[in-house]
Order: sequence, then structure tokens, then C-alpha cells
Amino acid sequence: MPLIAAFPLFAAASSWQDGDRPYRYEVNLSWGGFPMLDALNFSGYDFLSVPDEVPCTPRSLADIYADYTGPSYSTGVISADFNIQFKKWFALGLQANFDGIWSSLHSSDTGERLGNCSGVAFSFLPYARFTYLNRPVVKLYSAVGLGIGAGYRKFDNNGWEETLVYPAFQVTPIGIMVGRRVYGLFELGAGTVYVGCRAGIGVRF
Repeated sequence: MPLIAAFPLFAAASSWQDGDRPYRYEVNLSWGGFPMLDALNFSGYDFLSVPDEVPCTPRSLADIYADYTGPSYSTGVISADFNIQFKKWFALGLQANFDGIWSSLHSSDTGERLGNCSGVAFSFLPYARFTYLNRPVVKLYSAVGLGIGAGYRKFDNNGWEETLVYPAFQVTPIGIMVGRRVYGLFELGAGTVYVGCRAGIGVRF
């Protein structure tokens, strides 16, 4: 992956000097967004081609008479980022993401809960960030990342389980940071990590 190949440049950032920018590094934590791909892979709404033994997965009109899933719940996407600012307009970062999804399976005859369908997913994305409005307190930017995702899902009633590995990508058309050393951030994005928005807090040093 081209972005991963660029990460050795991080070491060179330690010698980078810019009198107008006292902070070279950023660390932030954020939450939000809907994990679209993980919701498809790990909940009861997987309409993709899957083995017949996979529970919590409707496949045809006849399934209206089969056991059914209850509401699905998600933790939302929890993210941690580390960024290095190479230029006023350009930074490279590494993002780690986690989310969990679960729902219950019920008997179509009695309504009794048969078990839980659950899954967890992780992804790691190197990314490039481009800042097009750079003020001391407010920054507007876009970003694009490409990496890898992995997840585990199971149905605890019959012992069915599966591990998945898949490419991960994320595009942030617009993001905003407000603050100096300590800052808040808000982003709109789409990709395998999340669809929608996320918000968080970070620190520069």
C-alpha cells in the first residue's frame, strides 16, 4: 500500500523545523459514525452471499416464517489517531478503529430468545490529510486512507463462528479542528470504517 510505504518518512519529521508551527504531532480519540460494512458482515442484515448455516441472516421471502432477529445494536466506531504534520497543508496519520455489533435471535413460534448474534471488528488505516484552511485556531481539511480490517462474529446458540479479513478504506471530504494545543474535531466521512460523522478531542505536542 503506497501510504504504508510512506511511513518510514515519519522518522524524518523529528528534524523538521517550521517557526510558524510549534506542534508537529497530534493524538486524538473520537467516536461516532455508522459502521456500514461491519453492520453488513456482523449483524442480522447481511444480504450478501453467505453459507446456509449462518444464523441471523435473512435470504429469501420464505424467511419471514423462520426465526427472526431482534433489534441490532452497535457501539459506534471508536477511533484513535496519531498524526505527523510534515507541511502546513500536509500530514500523514495512522488510525486504529474498533466497533462491536450484537442482536438476538428469536423463535418464530414462541418468540423465545434462542441466542445472541454478535461481532467485533478492528481496522488499521494509514492515511494522508490535506489542510486547505489553516488558521491558528481553526483548520479545515480532507483525508483519504487505505488499510486492513478484521472481524469475528458468532452465534452462541449453536457454536457457529467466523473470522473475516478485508481491505479497509475511508474518505473524509471535510473535517474541522478547533483549538490550539487541545482541540476538538468533527468530520464527515464515508467508507468501510464508518458512514456519517464522528467527533473527538485531541492534543498537539
